[in-house]
Amino acid sequence: MGIPSRWNKRRVIILAIIAGVIFLCLFGLQNWEPIASKMANPLRRLLGVERVAQMETVLFDIQDKINRWKYNMGLAEPKTPWDASQNPTHSGNPAASLTEATATPVRSYPSATPLSSDATSLPAGQRTATAIALSTKATPSAAPTPVGWILPDVEPFGTLEGEGVWQPYIYNSRGEVVAYRTILQPDPERPYALVAAVAFDLNQTDLHFKLGSKEPAYPGGAHGTGLVPPEDKQPGKLLAAFNGGFIAEHGYYGAMENGIIPLGAKNGLATLAIYPDGEVRIGEWGKDLLENEDYSAWRQNAIPIIQNGEINPKVYTGTWVDWGANYDFNAVTLRSSVGLSEDNKVLYYFAGPSLLMPPLAEAMAAAGVHNGMLLDINPTHAHFTAVRAEDGKLVAEPLFPEEMNVWVDRYVREWPYEQDFFYVTAKEKTQ
Repeated sequence: MGIPSRWNKRRVIILAIIAGVIFLCLFGLQNWEPIASKMANPLRRLLGVERVAQMETVLFDIQDKINRWKYNMGLAEPKTPWDASQNPTHSGNPAASLTEATATPVRSYPSATPLSSDATSLPAGQRTATAIALSTKATPSAAPTPVGWILPDVEPFGTLEGEGVWQPYIYNSRGEVVAYRTILQPDPERPYALVAAVAFDLNQTDLHFKLGSKEPAYPGGAHGTGLVPPEDKQPGKLLAAFNGGFIAEHGYYGAMENGIIPLGAKNGLATLAIYPDGEVRIGEWGKDLLENEDYSAWRQNAIPIIQNGEINPKVYTGTWVDWGANYDFNAVTLRSSVGLSEDNKVLYYFAGPSLLMPPLAEAMAAAGVHNGMLLDINPTHAHFTAVRAEDGKLVAEPLFPEEMNVWVDRYVREWPYEQDFFYVTAKEKTQ
């Protein structure tokens, strides 16, 4: 006599629960994140996307409670991922000696100011962020600018030494600063929730987008190579790379690279577009960015975080429907985002562990983002590496040495990466 089908179903459920518990345990251990990441997709097929997301959210909530208890008890202190105490206008800045011919305008991005009449009517929890958004306007200086490329420091949220001070981070082959970085502490309830911000000068760099070898795409649909092209993967040219958006099943957000469209665009979604001449824009598809325009690449991911200098109210009230079918805005996890200054000349990347949506949005606004959008979230997926040359070879260095220590070379290795990503190259000097 065969085993009753009811028993077979029960056994499947029991095995699924056991597998889920093992997954959560492994996911909670940093050294096992690659294994946990590989287990996530099979579990999604077995239990469904939403159930696995709920399991992951429970784990993140437990981790957050433990972290908050440790910091409240004085058992841990916020720790910056790098030495953030140096002032970029002093030692270590080759750009200080550049000639005036290479100077670019100083851009001013003021942080929080007294509340305007537009902000005072909002709930208390939204006032600070909205004041930041309303006052964050890119204002080129009318006076002659000093040599080199500089950014005004960001007003600190917390008490970390060096918070908001832009440090030289990435140089081109001529020793010119093309990217700065700083650390921000935007969540007063979670002093350990640090946001790293990287700012690229798009006058000196180019942004590129690559489809992954598997994502984002429908099963059996079009996909990309998952590789940086050989002509760009050169010492001194390839400067950095960072993650793209969600996998297809977490929203089926559109993407295109050089005419390859694995997923079609959807109106109303935040979209980063790259034009054939290298211009980069972020806006709402169907309103700011139109289908009939000429693009070399574009990528969508959820709704805008910041739009025309204002934080989207759904940052505070949205659900997983707005921000992707994996976690709602209340999930405390590693998040990443991207933004542009008002003149579209400064590209910002943001990432940090233990983040809610509001602190991430407030950090973006304070740094100078005029239009910005969410990228991927979750450990192992949100990843940024600077790329430097060492003995003629490319070496990837993660922005967060501890939180981004899995598959550090994912964007520069010789075999394809499964998910989509962006990379940054140095512009050739023109006369």
